[in-house]
Amino acid sequence: MKVFIIEFIDEFEAFKTFLHKNNFNIDDFIIVALEPRLQAYLKKQGIRYRNALPYFNNESHRKIIIETEKIMNYIHEHFTFIDGNGLRNCYKTEFSHYIRLFLNHLFKILEILENIYKENKTCEIYAYVKRNFTSSHMIANNERYTGILAETYAKNRNLNFINFNENDIPYELPKATRRRLVKIENLVTILSIYLQRKKKVIFIPGLGYGFGKLTTLLSLRDREITFLGIDYTEKLSKLICFNILSFLKAILWRNSRRYYVLNPAFIHKTVDKVEHTKLMECITSIGNSSDKSLYEYNGVSYHDLLKKKIETGLKGYMSVMLAQAHNLKYLFEKFNKKMVMSSYALGIMSVAGELAKKMKMISLFISHGVTPPPVDLYHEIELLNLCKGFMLSDYTHVALSTPVQEDNLHFFKKKYSWVENEELRTGPLIFADLTGMKKSSYKTKLGLSPDDIVATHATVTKGRQGERYHFVETLDEYFSSLSDIINVVDKSKNLKLIIRIHPGFHLSNVEINALLPTSDRFIIQREGQFSEVLAATDFLISYSSTTIDEALINRIPVLLYDKWNRYNHYKTDAFESEESLAFCPVCYVNDTNNLENAIEYMIKKSMNMKVNVDLDRYRYTENYNEQFYRFIEGAIK
Repeated sequence: MKVFIIEFIDEFEAFKTFLHKNNFNIDDFIIVALEPRLQAYLKKQGIRYRNALPYFNNESHRKIIIETEKIMNYIHEHFTFIDGNGLRNCYKTEFSHYIRLFLNHLFKILEILENIYKENKTCEIYAYVKRNFTSSHMIANNERYTGILAETYAKNRNLNFINFNENDIPYELPKATRRRLVKIENLVTILSIYLQRKKKVIFIPGLGYGFGKLTTLLSLRDREITFLGIDYTEKLSKLICFNILSFLKAILWRNSRRYYVLNPAFIHKTVDKVEHTKLMECITSIGNSSDKSLYEYNGVSYHDLLKKKIETGLKGYMSVMLAQAHNLKYLFEKFNKKMVMSSYALGIMSVAGELAKKMKMISLFISHGVTPPPVDLYHEIELLNLCKGFMLSDYTHVALSTPVQEDNLHFFKKKYSWVENEELRTGPLIFADLTGMKKSSYKTKLGLSPDDIVATHATVTKGRQGERYHFVETLDEYFSSLSDIINVVDKSKNLKLIIRIHPGFHLSNVEINALLPTSDRFIIQREGQFSEVLAATDFLISYSSTTIDEALINRIPVLLYDKWNRYNHYKTDAFESEESLAFCPVCYVNDTNNLENAIEYMIKKSMNMKVNVDLDRYRYTENYNEQFYRFIEGAIK
């Protein structure tokens, strides 16, 4: 058995050249295509292939979670760096976060190789070997690990391995360079500080992040509040234009918020060389562990790959983070009435949260993700690592949007003494709010009939740069589940499906359509506010997503489709028939054979969601808005 395992289109084109030169027939090979873009390409050309589903199962999900946790524990114990401001957790959390994502990718490939081998222990492995690392702290698209790991795996198993890349030459992208306009950057920063020096300042993430409506409401209650967005990615010219427009709006329109964006890098504070050296030495020591067995998976050592990624990508990124911490402290010191508010706690906002705590500032984390209490051991490990960059961070307070989030925080507070966040019930602050939005109008706006029953499919999707396991579907699993749903929708009268694409999803609509059943009963929707899609929705379909909370808060029922029988988001009973009322507002389906009946059940129940449905488990019955506003008033005094 000849197995050809690839990720990208250019690899397949190289393989065709290889076949031609060696007079091979493509039908003699089993093609395992790992990336959906490549799968769409092969499907268009009528070339048979397998995705990763036969070789990546529930056991693979669980194995990876347990293995990565060993590395996370090692980092937690050995990452000892503390900067000159007394900050430690933000660096450790950030470093762990990207190491974990990197290892997830490597381990997935090794799981697929292991299961290919179990299927046929005399197979020949063909792959495209390209030894390339970039300066990115994430996995760049031109970083290829499948061929490298396949070569090592085959050697360890005494399998015949063929590298069909004739140009296997290591290449590293040069680090991005940008002309620094230091004097102008300094001037912009000093001017911004001077203009806002007497205001009540709330630091928030930079452009976007769902704070638009919330910041406007806070501005209307207190006109002395200014929001300073922390953003170290945007160009100087864009920030200047944005700030000028915001300044003019604040003058011309009373209801406009005072919202400006600053880049802390423009402050140009110098990092002490000794401090920088200590950080680099700490990071190097993580990759130089004498325990080589720590860095083995399925019999393959990935130690050299990890060390190379740390050297080429993570060291530079962590150096920038150290500089940002010092710049941010200077910025914080310039204001008397100040606090920090964020919906995520990674990168600069992780620094902001821990720095605010050290400086005795109030900080508020507004939880936006669906984070129920863990449903099992694997979910607990994943949630713990995820929430260290969210609601289990160093922010002094956590705004709780739902009782589900509250239960999650209580779970970890009881288990870990280091979870010290004070909780604040606020109700939903940055979730979609459908108050005053007419369903029929938004159905029409999306090109649907007001009489259509509309189901929206919205779930988390993560590409090779950031895959998570167990409570997130792989992309192959995503397309498999979605195909099942489309097949059922095609059978149901008056039912239309909106496929809401997760932000940042890399596939085009054409590529997505290529991987789904042909149907005129669904539309792909990826633009505009999710609230507009939700306003047109009669019931939501998901596996795991923030949209679950958003739907239930707005009295829209949810069908959780888990064809893998792996992750039950709310620990509810599995749907078997329509006879019980217990499956509304949340219906969990773990059997494909029951999906059609469950969808018909949801159609009926979605018509009665406004009355006689108990939502106390999923949304607060009391309005806590005033509690939130009082907290803000006290925090910035």
